[in-house]
Amino acid sequence: MKQYVKLFENWSSEKIITLTSRQGRDIIITVRHGKIEEVDNQSGVRFPFVSGQLVTVFLKSWACNNGFSWDGKDACDPGEKKVFGVKVKDVPKGHEWRSIWPHKFRD
Repeated sequence: MKQYVKLFENWSSEKIITLTSRQGRDIIITVRHGKIEEVDNQSGVRFPFVSGQLVTVFLKSWACNNGFSWDGKDACDPGEKKVFGVKVKDVPKGHEWRSIWPHKFRD
């Protein structure tokens, strides 16, 4: 039951989402009834979402992959952050580099 109440509250709400790039430029999205109503793109970045589309996890994923913050907070889940296309959790740590290239590091 709680799930349906939350769904209804999200659907019936009106909110403004601000995506901010690393350069400090904003994309301001007005959301009404779970759909994008208006997009004010001041970032200069091609934004693939248009008015009338449902707000889904893909919007947050796009923000994460393109380095945007979501209402002033990190858009990425901790396991989603990437370095050169590789998830941060999959990037080797210091001691793991030794096992990859044992002759490159001294003890």
